[in-house]
Amino acid sequence: RLLLVHGAWCFTRTSELILYTFMHNCSYVFVIFYHQLFNGFSGAATLHSLYILLYSSLFTVLPQCAAALFDQHVPAKRALHEPQLYKYTLHARCYRMWSYWINIIDAIWQSTVIFFIAYYAYANNGNIDASVFGFSIAFSMTITSMIHVILQTTRIDIALISSILLSFLVFLGFTLIFDATCVVCLNGQSPYYISYVAFRQGIFWLTNLFTIIIALLPRFFIKCIYNSTMNPLSRTNQQHNISSLTQDTHV
Repeated sequence: RLLLVHGAWCFTRTSELILYTFMHNCSYVFVIFYHQLFNGFSGAATLHSLYILLYSSLFTVLPQCAAALFDQHVPAKRALHEPQLYKYTLHARCYRMWSYWINIIDAIWQSTVIFFIAYYAYANNGNIDASVFGFSIAFSMTITSMIHVILQTTRIDIALISSILLSFLVFLGFTLIFDATCVVCLNGQSPYYISYVAFRQGIFWLTNLFTIIIALLPRFFIKCIYNSTMNPLSRTNQQHNISSLTQDTHV
């Protein structure tokens, strides 16, 4: 059991965490890079410095931990009854070089969508300043990252859903409290009432809705195609006439 179940789970969870971390950080860096293209590489920040600090350390860390601790690419009973499934782990099929590059390309796509949809949505709006633009990007980045974990993992359970909901509440609560109390702080970067202004604007919600959907569409389609054609666990299900919702989704 230690090898066939927990060993296999540990390997796939670690692979999943590594791939997600690469994608997560790459997407974040490219958003900042795109902003530099439009400000002459002056070093001006797209996002408030505190959002930059807390994006990975607080706002999006719980879903990553939940997936890394509780994900199961195969049920325990099936792993014990079908030891040949360990070949999937033994051959490291969930972590290949092409898996890495797919995640990097996906990160570039997500960052491009997140930045440029917001940029063109707010470009000709004279009532929107850079702070609202930056907050819109921070909001879409955070929500996209949370939902991406669902597409990245294999097993959706209460722990994962709870971690996503809790992370969203932490992000929302921090934003509302911070924006209402920080009048002049952090070297003059005042976010005072920025989120309150943004939340009252229809363009903010439409921009983020389209951004999140378009950013995650390629990942969703890749998962559907992979699970129906290339997934070795799916082929095993078909060979043994097994109907299972547990699929390998580590692409």
